[in-house]
Amino acid sequence: MSIIKGFHHLTACVSGAQEDVDFYVKLLGQSLVKKTVLLDGEDPIYHLYYGNPQGDAGTLVTSFPFKQKGVQGRRGSGQIRVINYSVPKGSLDFWRARFSAHGIAFDKEVVERFGEERQRFHHPCGIEFDLVASDRDPRVPCLADDIPEAFAIRGVHSITLSLREVAESITFMQEAIDFRYAGESGPYHRFETSDGAPGTIVEFLHEPDRLQGSSIYGEGTIHHVAFAVDSQEQQMQIKDKLMSMGYIDASESVNRNYFRSMYFKMPGGVIFEAATTDIGFAIDEEPGHFGEEFQLPPWLRDRKEELLGRLEAIAV
Repeated sequence: MSIIKGFHHLTACVSGAQEDVDFYVKLLGQSLVKKTVLLDGEDPIYHLYYGNPQGDAGTLVTSFPFKQKGVQGRRGSGQIRVINYSVPKGSLDFWRARFSAHGIAFDKEVVERFGEERQRFHHPCGIEFDLVASDRDPRVPCLADDIPEAFAIRGVHSITLSLREVAESITFMQEAIDFRYAGESGPYHRFETSDGAPGTIVEFLHEPDRLQGSSIYGEGTIHHVAFAVDSQEQQMQIKDKLMSMGYIDASESVNRNYFRSMYFKMPGGVIFEAATTDIGFAIDEEPGHFGEEFQLPPWLRDRKEELLGRLEAIAV
């Protein structure tokens, strides 16, 4: 049985910060759970967290807005290609009308795969998203004044990885991190933890002719996926197992203030993370007030005014 509980968060590199806030909060109805900074490097880059009002693991998508720094990513294989959100069955017409009203690019045809209807749409920076209609998602909805509960996003449903080769990655998912192989549909392969509910599903899209994408932080790409584990001890269990199988490209446990992270690459090149759920967002803001103020970890708090002065002003 996998010690991975499903998703913790996904992290994408986008363009402008305000454009990103408008997409997640005003269009999709997600809450801005936390405003902080990327903790790697010296240049101040926002780290914006979106999810349900409680900031529950599995509802979270986070962004690094890179327009200010001017670094471009390169989309390709060896990356997460699509972020898939879970919405109730019967809600896709509502969302297509909403995308039209907000000027959001979306596909005119609904696609069905693995028995689920999917609606493709695009972030303003070009990143691909799907809405997946499901009647198996009891999570707290992401509500807004103009988004009824019957249509509201419940959280991340699944992710779709673009891979040039799939054989070793299929073995990796099953034997290294204990996902169950749940089926094949054309070039797609599906993996699930435990019961295969939304928030626990990984898909491969076999694209043998797609060129390799970049792994850097750069605008227009989805950088990594984080899976939820309980503790640092469980991170090290995963790392020890990976090392024993020869997958030696795994990091130490890194302090990310709201969780600890251990990064590793799967054979197809996609960056995975095991993120702990034992800290949380309430360490610097009370529940019900998440995302209201710009927050920094203790080791950066004396630089708050300086960093804010160098970041794009954003309004929710």
